[in-house]
Order: sequence, then structure tokens, then C-alpha cells
Amino acid sequence: MNGFGDYLIVGEGFSESGGPAYAVAIHLTYLNEESDMFIYHFVSDRTNSPTDPGGKFLEALKKMIDKAAKSDSKIFQSNAFMEYVELYNIQHYPGLGSVKKLSMLHHLELIANYFKD
Repeated sequence: MNGFGDYLIVGEGFSESGGPAYAVAIHLTYLNEESDMFIYHFVSDRTNSPTDPGGKFLEALKKMIDKAAKSDSKIFQSNAFMEYVELYNIQHYPGLGSVKKLSMLHHLELIANYFKD
């Protein structure tokens, strides 16, 4: 049998309400030189209170932008990644749901690009 498992969403159980975010993290999947999948974790500097999620998002986003600019970055320049870049350029926080959505879209684009070859 040939195939693969793709476990993009991991969690204990579903909760409609969620809880306050003490940190904001942006997760971006990437492939190394051998096409093994890994995840970059870009986490806000402030993690001690649930205040200012927008500012925390911008902290994590700056780390992602800085990593993407480095020569050793493996970040695939997906459309979703470019949306993150635009959010950074305009310094806009779209909400945690949109952050998760962009990371998921980036992952799907990365996988589609992998299979395109």
C-alpha cells in the first residue's frame, strides 16, 4: 500500500469557546532537502498574559518574516505566505482564526506543489 497520513490539526477535543491566548504562534510546514516535512514555530515574545493578541501576532509575524529573509530558510513562497507578508507590511492583525487558516492554506499549497513535481 502506498500513501501518507496528513495530521494538520491535532487536539484533545473540540471546544467551541476556546480560551484566552497567552501566546500567539504561527506554524508553517516546510520540506527539507530530502523532502521530509517539518514545522517552523514562530512564537510571540510575550507569553505571560492574554492581553494584546494583535501585538503578539506581530511579534511572531516579524520572526517569520526575518526567517524567510535568511538564506537557509526553507519557507515555500505560497500564496498564503504572501498574505502573511502583506499583513506584516500593513501591520494588521486579522484574528487568530485567520492566522490558523493561512497556516493551513500554506500547508495545502506546499503539499500540492510537492505532488506537482
